[in-house]
Amino acid sequence: MEPLRRTKLIEELLVGRLMGKSRRVVEIWEECNRNWNQTLHIMTAYAMGAPRNSRPFEELARSVPYLACLKERSSLRRVEAMLLGASGLIAGEYYDDYIVGLQREYDYLSHKYDLRSMSVGAWNRMGSFPASNPILRIVQMAALVTKEEYSMDALMTLGSVADVERMFAITTSDYWQKRFRIDGKSVEKNSILGRDKINMLAINLVVPMQFAYATIMGREELKNRALDMLEKIPAEKNRLVSRWTGVGVPAKSAYDSQALIGLSHLCDEGKCEECPLGKMMKRRRELRIEN
Repeated sequence: MEPLRRTKLIEELLVGRLMGKSRRVVEIWEECNRNWNQTLHIMTAYAMGAPRNSRPFEELARSVPYLACLKERSSLRRVEAMLLGASGLIAGEYYDDYIVGLQREYDYLSHKYDLRSMSVGAWNRMGSFPASNPILRIVQMAALVTKEEYSMDALMTLGSVADVERMFAITTSDYWQKRFRIDGKSVEKNSILGRDKINMLAINLVVPMQFAYATIMGREELKNRALDMLEKIPAEKNRLVSRWTGVGVPAKSAYDSQALIGLSHLCDEGKCEECPLGKMMKRRRELRIEN
């Protein structure tokens, strides 16, 4: 396919994918009584839990809402206690003073905010890399929630990958500096989010939230800024993208890879009638038949 036509096709596929993600954001926004900060809270949790624990993280963000975290924002320990306690992952008997302290904090805060604990069985902990361990991700989420920048207003101002990096620059409490689980230690410093995770948060959280908000509020400049951000992020490398790059389709940035992921989903779901490429192929086939 000639480059100009391919560029137009990629743009159409990308916008279609973002519209699909926006619909998901709007659904949650409606469920949250059009509260943008709670919507952000749920979408952040979902993105933090990816790929194995997105749904449990979403449930956790509903169990421990944005408002409760906001009221306890001045204490990282209390936010940790709420999120870890509600996750069910620190339930049981421990002899570690720090964990016992979190359990006591949670007992108090759960009554204060009427919090309910999840089942530990909700979490996927098998075969996770240390950086993806749900306890570590929850601790990192707690560190993020306590930042003053953690709000919808702040998210809407992000215009570059550097801005995203600043927003998601976190420092966990000392206890978790070299831990990724309660009963063990890692050799890595786990107090920060890695570059790959921050890129994923930009792709799967920041851009969809900005695009959804811009769609509802009629802010085209915000849509364009979100699209521009994707062009500054390296292309994702996964099996859905490699299906196309493996046969010569270029993917230079997340702008391209997100479009190709969207194309893979359309193919897998047999939605040729909705697919820009499918429609193009159908027109060409009809022209050949006519001629």
